[in-house]
Parts: sequence; structure tokens; C-alpha cells
Amino acid sequence: MKPYYFMFALLTLIIIGFSPILAQPMMKSEVKTPQIIHISSEAIASKPEPVEIDIKKSTEAQRIEGCKDLCGDGICQEVVCTAIGCPCPETPTSCPQDCNISLPAKAIPPLPVISLPAETKLVIDPAKPELISVNDRAVKFTEMNTTVLPKISVEVETKTLPTKVEIYFDKENKTIRIEHENVSAITREVIKVEEKSIKIETPKRMIEVNVLPSVATQIAISTFPQEIKSTELKIIDEKPVYKIEGVKAGRLLWLVPVNFSVQTYVDAQTENIVRMEKPWWSFLVG
Repeated sequence: MKPYYFMFALLTLIIIGFSPILAQPMMKSEVKTPQIIHISSEAIASKPEPVEIDIKKSTEAQRIEGCKDLCGDGICQEVVCTAIGCPCPETPTSCPQDCNISLPAKAIPPLPVISLPAETKLVIDPAKPELISVNDRAVKFTEMNTTVLPKISVEVETKTLPTKVEIYFDKENKTIRIEHENVSAITREVIKVEEKSIKIETPKRMIEVNVLPSVATQIAISTFPQEIKSTELKIIDEKPVYKIEGVKAGRLLWLVPVNFSVQTYVDAQTENIVRMEKPWWSFLVG
């Protein structure tokens, strides 16, 4: 074999043997296309959209199937929300027994009330733009020049019997109001209503509220007679507590007329009085 044939064969073997190594840097230098995850239009559409509820004058609202017929209760439903569970719109024609009653000049028309089924989950979070959600779906109200949203009526169970409670959000004061038997308490905490119970969110957990505002204020009055001015449900030491502001009027030493304030703190789970704050000389007032 001629020498140059031998050199050619040796060079060929070297190239074949090192070809995987030579190819390796080329594989590392390849530019990979980023992974793209495609989301179908069906998946986007499946995201729950907010539920919109209109608030209209009764003369502009249509009666819808499933509305709550309150004709005959002595209150003309002049402003209603147009959704299932809202009051049916009332006019002098459709409900003359309620709407032909003349209201005082300064009387404020009653707020519309949405009645929710017992199995509904309601959450009101003052910190969220869409602060009300029902069954994990945000609710938007298209309002008619009002700063207070409609009342939401829910059924809750207490230590005695099931009862109706009305909850609504005051946009002007940014507070939630819980009303029962014409007695209300405000709160700035997150409120959840589910399984016929009211719960309030603490920094660590959700705690059930077993005492309604009407019961808490009655406990304060029976413990120390006073005129109730305001009631607030708040979190104190990881517990839901009613702070009840009252005023006591009497005569100091049964001679000098005086007024003084009283703060009563009632545990919203046990009905126990956490503490009561009043002047030290209050025992001298008769």
C-alpha cells in the first residue's frame, strides 16, 4: 500500500471516531423555542363572570319570574333590584293597597331586599372592589343614585330558632351592617354566611358568630340600664366581640342631673360580658 493511501485511511478513521464529540457543541448551541401553553377559548369563557343586578324605579322595572311578592305589607316598593329574590315592582296600579298610602315628605323609600336561599354562600369583603360574592361569583349592582346597596336577607340558626337576618354594605361609610329585629351592628371585617351561620374573618381563621346584635344589646341593657347609641362587631384578641356604646342618664347623689357614657363588650360566641367601662362614680347615680 502506498504511503499516501495509508494516511488517507488513518485520517478518515480519526474523523469518524471524533464526529460525536464534534457534534456535541453544536447540539448545546441550538436555540430552543420557549414552551407555549395554549388556553382554549372555552377555558377562558368558563371563568365565572360577575353577576349584574340592576336597581330601578318600580315604574321602569319589569316584573320577573321569581321576584318576591310583598304587596300588602304596607310598604310601596318604589325602588327594586331586578333579580330572582328581589321584591316585585309595585305601583299604584299593580299594588294600590301599598302605593296609594301617602308617605311623609321626608320619608326615605325602603331599600330593596334580596332574599337568598339557605344553601347560598355569601361573602362581603370591604377591601375588594367587587365586595359582594354569592356562591363564589362576584355581584355588581348598577345603582340608581344611592350610596347604600340593597339589603341581603339570609336565614341563620341561633341557639333558639332559625331567623332572618339582613346584611348590607354602606358605601359611604365603608361598613357592613348586620340587622336583626330592627337592631343593627356595623363591622369592617370580612363577613361570610354559609350553612345558616354568620362567620367573621380573623387574621388566623374564620370564627362563627353565635350572638346576633339584638341579643347582644339586650344583654348590655339588662346588665346596666342605658340607652344604646351604637353597636360594632369587631375582632379583639382573636375573638368576635360586640362593642356597645351607651348613655346613662340620672342624678348624681340623687340631686344633680348627669349623663355619662358606657361601653359594654359582649362576646359574640358565648354571650358573656368581656368587660364594661363606665365612670368610677357611676354607682352614685340613681
